[in-house]
Amino acid sequence: MRDGGHGGDPAEGERYSRSVRLPGFGLGSQGRLATSRVLVVGAGGLGAPVIQYLAASGVGTLGIVDDDAVDLSNLQRQVLFRPDQLGFPKARAAADWVRAANPDVTVVAHPFRLGERTVDLLDDYDLVVDGSDSFDTCYLVADAAAARGLPVVWGSVNRWDGQFSVFWDDAPDGRAVDYRDLHPAPPASGWDESCADVGVLGPLCGTVGTGMASEAVKLLTGLGEPLLGRVVTIDALGGTWRESRLARAPHRAEARATVNAARRASSSPSESSTSGAEGAEGPADGVTPTGRSVGPDVDADRLAGLLEARAAGDTAFTLLDVREVDEHDFAHIRGDVLAAGYGTRTRQRPDLDPAQPVVVYCARGPRARAAADLLAGDGFEVSVLHGGMLGWQLAQGTPALGS
Repeated sequence: MRDGGHGGDPAEGERYSRSVRLPGFGLGSQGRLATSRVLVVGAGGLGAPVIQYLAASGVGTLGIVDDDAVDLSNLQRQVLFRPDQLGFPKARAAADWVRAANPDVTVVAHPFRLGERTVDLLDDYDLVVDGSDSFDTCYLVADAAAARGLPVVWGSVNRWDGQFSVFWDDAPDGRAVDYRDLHPAPPASGWDESCADVGVLGPLCGTVGTGMASEAVKLLTGLGEPLLGRVVTIDALGGTWRESRLARAPHRAEARATVNAARRASSSPSESSTSGAEGAEGPADGVTPTGRSVGPDVDADRLAGLLEARAAGDTAFTLLDVREVDEHDFAHIRGDVLAAGYGTRTRQRPDLDPAQPVVVYCARGPRARAAADLLAGDGFEVSVLHGGMLGWQLAQGTPALGS
């Protein structure tokens, strides 16, 4: 990116200038947003402000999934829609709003209900924002995201109250939580009240939705401290905000660790066949036709140990960053080698020592897995940094700004 714009246009640079000028944000973070792919589940009261602010912020691709149509009662809080759009599919109406508001953003409308048959849609995205209004969808999103290692920004509103948080089943350093840690099981049949039954304060949707959009931007750029393990509750009637701590129960932590360890040790279709800006298609079994298999993931603690051992001369390996130049310039792990776009934009292999093992990383993981498949096919001993740069930064506690 030059001048802060997507094509070097000074006008586009001015468009995002207030974000770029933020301390620690800069062109690097704007570049990360421009290459990010976010799926917003639900284009209603929460999804509307999320879509507005992510589009205005310059997120590269926004997917919008919603099977509903615009109704007159929606207009009290669903600020994307107009009276002349009554009866129009919400996903398509929201997509039209994004195209008119910011031509930089690629928007994909998914005008159907997210279900078991369509949940593979998550494979195309880096982050899920769940603004759905049913427990069934919340649990579906939670389980599907956990199976793919995707972070989820979640929110809920009812009457005068709202909540939002960040869930990530793959979060490092014992911080993993998901929706089932907050609500282990669906409520009894008939308890699932909707705003049509009990009402909801319109502006409260905007308050919660903009909070969710802020969390999404933080996750996509690696800035700040996400709401992992924290749930914000808003009482609009009393004008209060409070924060509650959320931790995974020991029995569930053990069960999820077993599931995740098995997934990390293999390249399942949802891990290695990711498409879009964060991935490229690869062999479903993680084994290339003529090479070796990709090794088990390396977590942040293991990588920190390897880096210390390498600095002491006790081991040798290559740490390969396959993100883009702007992403690397903004923050990277010291001692890495940059191979921008390898595995996704280009198959031209960087010049590496074939006798040394390789650890590949990207922002979250899928781009690195595409590169790892190519390296394994060439006979390299290769692993992927689990959780990517986001996981590394969360484990270290501070951004890994390179010199």
